Amino acid sequence: MQPGLASLEYVLEVAKDWTVARFADAQDSEFVLASHRFELHDHGVIHSMIATDSAEGRSPLDALDSVEQPTAWTHSTVVTVLYDTEEGPIAREQEAIEVLAMDDRDVLAEVAFIVRILDMPPCLGPFWSAQ
Repeated sequence: MQPGLASLEYVLEVAKDWTVARFADAQDSEFVLASHRFELHDHGVIHSMIATDSAEGRSPLDALDSVEQPTAWTHSTVVTVLYDTEEGPIAREQEAIEVLAMDDRDVLAEVAFIVRILDMPPCLGPFWSAQ
């Protein structure tokens, strides 16, 4: 691997940039991002689609114990967001894109929420992490 290139942060950024580009190209209000894997190799990052209904597609960190090189995954998910109101807490499901990255010692995770407006392509919000 090239010095400085073999980093978990790098493969995470490649996966995020690719995901943002897919949403920027979306032309249909029904667009849904398919699950993808991004692996850092000697000559760059190789990405491939993985079956959304596979264990790796649904939850890569639950499906795999280890990876040979820095690897990232991007996939659609639904998270429950809790809001405090005067009447008490309210739970709302929110569509999101999760980007997970893993190497032999660390795991990084970032999420971006999806906004859907009737008859318009979906919009992807900014990525953020809990760091």
